[in-house]
Amino acid sequence: MSETTDEAGENRKVGNVFERIHHNYRYLNQMMVEEIDIASEHGTLSGNYREEMWIKFFRSIIPLKYSLAQGVIIIDSEKKRSMEVDIAVFDEQFTPYVFQYNTLKFIPIEAVAVAIECKSTKWDEKKIKDWADSIKKLQPRPTGIARMVQGYVTGITNVSQQRTRPILILASNLQREQQTAIDNVGEKLEGVFDFILFKRAESGTQGAHRAFDLLVEHEKQTLGWWGKRLNMGANEAEINRDCPMDVTPSYWKDVDRNNFKKSIVDSNKYKELKFSDISLANTLCDLKIPENPLLTLNFQLNQLLMLINNPMLFPHLAYAQAFRDIATAKKDQNEQTAD
Repeated sequence: MSETTDEAGENRKVGNVFERIHHNYRYLNQMMVEEIDIASEHGTLSGNYREEMWIKFFRSIIPLKYSLAQGVIIIDSEKKRSMEVDIAVFDEQFTPYVFQYNTLKFIPIEAVAVAIECKSTKWDEKKIKDWADSIKKLQPRPTGIARMVQGYVTGITNVSQQRTRPILILASNLQREQQTAIDNVGEKLEGVFDFILFKRAESGTQGAHRAFDLLVEHEKQTLGWWGKRLNMGANEAEINRDCPMDVTPSYWKDVDRNNFKKSIVDSNKYKELKFSDISLANTLCDLKIPENPLLTLNFQLNQLLMLINNPMLFPHLAYAQAFRDIATAKKDQNEQTAD
């Protein structure tokens, strides 16, 4: 059946909306480059301005269920702390605990979904790696207690979310043009960041128009791989063995899975989904928008946030014990001084 004139007109309008959104992200990209370049001309303002610009951008693409804060330190219940984090994205709905001391903010690792480091054109690679390591060494504690549909549980028995590892992003003003130079940045920071933003000339412009580009080290890995990496504390060997993502409920019988395969997989009804047998095999590459790095980041980052969408149960007892240890030590010290 051919389209009517009205239907064709409506389809063009919808297409125009998508074109406008696509164009708007490209325009936004160029404007951000221009703004940060202007700020960089005033040395004392550039650091604060960079963070303000990036927090404005990330606030515009990250769901409101997450809070964003500048200049924070992440802590765990074992009394370890991170180096200062320029921007932290954290869940304040289920972990509403930001320990604030004057202007300093201390956020428990259990709440943090994303940690962002904002840099200029140059940086010390060792310090950046130390920054990332100071976050990765923090240990979420799976001993929170809550009442769920099935009754009272702890994080230990709530296997859907025992831990998370924050997504790490480097948002930089670094500029690279040649692919070899970009690859060199990726090699030097291998295993450090999940996303790296940097500047480059747009293809075909000969340096006339610069924009932020996106480097994703594990872009070709499946979402199942990413899920294991960000959740449950799986070691590298377990992560690398994982390829597809099982999306069938655990209580399904073989007949249910066969029916699912027949109705969904074999029918190719949902063409955007890629299957390995009856498990999803999509990667972050499937979320890549050509010539539009910021729109790509929007889709890729938010997809990863949905993989850690189940919040951790906050381990009140573990943090209370940490403070009790300090109070006891202080009391013992005072008693010894008195003696």
